[in-house]
Amino acid sequence: MDGLELVAFNIISTVGTAKSKLMESMACARNGQFTEAEALIGEANEALQAGEKEHFTVITKEAKEKNIELTLLFMHAEDQLMTTVVLRDLANELVEMNKNIYLLKNKVEALEKQ
Repeated sequence: MDGLELVAFNIISTVGTAKSKLMESMACARNGQFTEAEALIGEANEALQAGEKEHFTVITKEAKEKNIELTLLFMHAEDQLMTTVVLRDLANELVEMNKNIYLLKNKVEALEKQ
């Protein structure tokens, strides 16, 4: 396995971890477990940063050498990285939306008890 393949697999691995954490965070938020959801997003961010660091090594190498031959595997790794970054942004929004939903639900329940 050459350097680029190893980098691609490292990106796919770290980004896969991040994606799993993000999916889990959204499930937690849906169940009102906001502290856990935010912690999982934090863990996902750490994994994403590792993937972005790997990706940056290739960009830097290309900028210096200008002769990187990209493969389908590396393009897949980039695709996974980009879609997981978008998923992270959506997860943050969904956690906030669920917080608002739970807050409104609690206010309605309090009003109904009066």
